[in-house]
Amino acid sequence: MGLPWYRVHTVVLNDPGRLLSVHIMHTALVAGWAGSMALYELAVFDPSDPVLDPMWRQGVACFGFGAFHVTGLYGPGIWVSDPYGLTGKVQAVNPAWGVDGFDPFVPGGIASHHIAAAFVVAGTMWYGSATTPIELFGPTRYQWDQGYFQQEIYRRVSAGLAENLSLSEAWSKIPEKLAFYDYIGNNPAKGGLFRAGSMDNGDGIAVGWLGHPVFRDKEGRELFVRRMPTFFETFPVVLVDEDGIVRADVPFRRAESKYSVEQVGVTVEFYGGDLMEFGCSSGIRNIPKSWRSNYKETSSLIQHYCVEAIIVN
Repeated sequence: MGLPWYRVHTVVLNDPGRLLSVHIMHTALVAGWAGSMALYELAVFDPSDPVLDPMWRQGVACFGFGAFHVTGLYGPGIWVSDPYGLTGKVQAVNPAWGVDGFDPFVPGGIASHHIAAAFVVAGTMWYGSATTPIELFGPTRYQWDQGYFQQEIYRRVSAGLAENLSLSEAWSKIPEKLAFYDYIGNNPAKGGLFRAGSMDNGDGIAVGWLGHPVFRDKEGRELFVRRMPTFFETFPVVLVDEDGIVRADVPFRRAESKYSVEQVGVTVEFYGGDLMEFGCSSGIRNIPKSWRSNYKETSSLIQHYCVEAIIVN
């Protein structure tokens, strides 16, 4: 089985033209594989089940390969060659945890690196660690997909209502920092390479909490914004009722806008935050725990977001 691999590499290592061409072809193959895998993972993705979270699953697979397959604990091991390529064979390999594990010719480094990488991927990148405090790095992917902070916010509001506080009073007691952690800009999938504009303009540095908006349609049904999972970098603004039925959205194209917030007649009331005293008729372009950067006067902000501004008692 090793003969074709050996023969091809002998050729390309001595022919720059072929070396370039096979790498171009390899790029195409990898792109096709990555694309098909992305579609597959999108089809099975479920943020409520860690087994179906790609980051978690890949970490577990990485650990299994290093701890079981490579070591021979439950698997064949890996191919280990002698210096002259005469007596190479598949054999179990013990992890090399010392400095020698960084030697590319020490097989044990393959086992130890896969085991360590599993903890980096499934552990620190997904669940966070002591060196990634959420105050500085924002919520972890696990926290965001679980709605960790949203649940705590609703728990506190429910506790306030149980103490006979009004909805406005209950939301006013929510710490701004807690609301900020559930702000869409803190979704770990946002930002990074594809974030446009300067940090102090528009979608940049958050300077205040506008409040928690409660959306309603013309029939008076309360609407909830569908949560954006960390699988995506962008996500449509879709409003659903308590049964999960789509009632409104912010359309990408006017030709398909029968659920647009304007046509459905979505209204909004704010509780807590800077806009607690206000409400809006249709035309709202906001989402829960909304923040705006460098906003001016509250009145002009209301006019910017709404067709009409009304006072909410």
